[in-house]
Amino acid sequence: MSMKTWAAAGTAATVLLGGGGWYVWGSGGESHTESLCGTPSGGTDTEVAASAQGIALVEATGETAHDPKAVGAENPQRVTTPVRIVEAMKGKFAPAIGVSQRVELGGAPGSFKVDTSNREVMMEPGQRYVVAIGPGDLEAHPGTTTFSTLIQPARRGAAGEADYWRGVIAKAPPKPVCDDTVT
Repeated sequence: MSMKTWAAAGTAATVLLGGGGWYVWGSGGESHTESLCGTPSGGTDTEVAASAQGIALVEATGETAHDPKAVGAENPQRVTTPVRIVEAMKGKFAPAIGVSQRVELGGAPGSFKVDTSNREVMMEPGQRYVVAIGPGDLEAHPGTTTFSTLIQPARRGAAGEADYWRGVIAKAPPKPVCDDTVT
């Protein structure tokens, strides 16, 4: 493949990954294909409500940590934070789950910073957040992971956040047709 073709493919992949789409990567000679049906990075609250599989008010119950089991060797730039569900506004959640997000390594060993958008923050134990889950298992079955499309501090209190997000969800258009498929 020529350099020009590689550049065009990289640009197309960046556009697709930023706004949802299909991607394929090779790892040790094996192809892995997934559909991305999540919210575009930096989407509005209405886009989040329409696209998210689940939205909940959560409390971080532990430290954010790199989780090799959840991310796999092909994508080491993800961390997982254990949370308890305070209130689910969309979707059926287990009482406690791990919420994963894409990050960059921070300056100190074991530190991370948000990589993907202005719609995510790093969670701190004891603090409450509104999280929107794109792909993943909301019921925390063994060996599964959830991936955030939004993590923001709860600023309206528990009842205020629940009322606000239920209103946004009620007014949001139906979720775009997309199949989250892994082959």
